[in-house]
Amino acid sequence: MRTGWYPRGPHHRTGAGAEAGASLMELMFAMAAGLVILCATLYALSYFQQQFMKQQREVAQQQDLRLGLEVLEQELRLAGTGSLTTAASDSLEFWANLQGLTTTVTAAAAIGQTTLSVEDGRGLEDRKTIVACWAEHCETLALARDGQRYLLTMTQPLTRSIPSGASVSLLNRVRYYSRRDNQDVLRLLRQVDGGASVLVRDIREARFSYRDEMGQVATELARVKLVIVEVTIAGRGIRAVREMSLRT
Repeated sequence: MRTGWYPRGPHHRTGAGAEAGASLMELMFAMAAGLVILCATLYALSYFQQQFMKQQREVAQQQDLRLGLEVLEQELRLAGTGSLTTAASDSLEFWANLQGLTTTVTAAAAIGQTTLSVEDGRGLEDRKTIVACWAEHCETLALARDGQRYLLTMTQPLTRSIPSGASVSLLNRVRYYSRRDNQDVLRLLRQVDGGASVLVRDIREARFSYRDEMGQVATELARVKLVIVEVTIAGRGIRAVREMSLRT
């Protein structure tokens, strides 16, 4: 029998080398598993963040809708019966003294005059519309310049005489309507004297309906006593309905 030392082949591994190879493989598998878990965690975080932001937008949208309807109701009460100029299913327009600006004529004005003597004309701005009322009559006028301390100047001569003591009030032209933007998103807007602002974005529908004092559908502007506004928000389809009575 021959005994002695034999050289090891190039493919022969010691126990320590085999363990090192196994440890490396285990580390690679662990890293791969960690990456999978990390990706899943990041995806979950992104998903929940998107859901949170969506809920925040919905809450803000509902808040805007609630505040917008409250503003509309307050302004309609300022308008009163007979102030509506448009009553369509997708738009509502009326006259109202939103700032509560009023004054009184202090000297009778004759036909053809372009000025009115008043107690205090300050606050009534250039190009605004005013209405002078006395007894059973009212005259709508447009201001040529900002009101002065005791004087108002009109753009056109008076077509009827206005007596001393007549009440003069500001008239704002107010319009609520729905319209799509350039991205085809439907919005509810508010316009005062030509300047428009967005009340609620991304709505599905905004509808106005009108009732008379008997609760029937009003067919004439002068007979409208109640305005019903229905707004449906896109997405979850949240719907708000508000009934608004006009001041008599």
